[in-house]
Amino acid sequence: MYVYKARVTDVYDADTITVDVDLGFHAWLRKVKVRLYGIDAPEMRGTERPDGLVSRD
Repeated sequence: MYVYKARVTDVYDADTITVDVDLGFHAWLRKVKVRLYGIDAPEMRGTERPDGLVSRD
């Protein structure tokens, strides 16, 4: 199993983030959208929007 370091660059909602992944040897994957496993947070669209804004912040 491989382990990579990553920097969070943006938070969309409480369970979706954008990261830059350090692959080593000065190689990076930029702007990788990641959905966090096992977290079920309110969405940013629709009727859940007010709760989604609170959970994101």
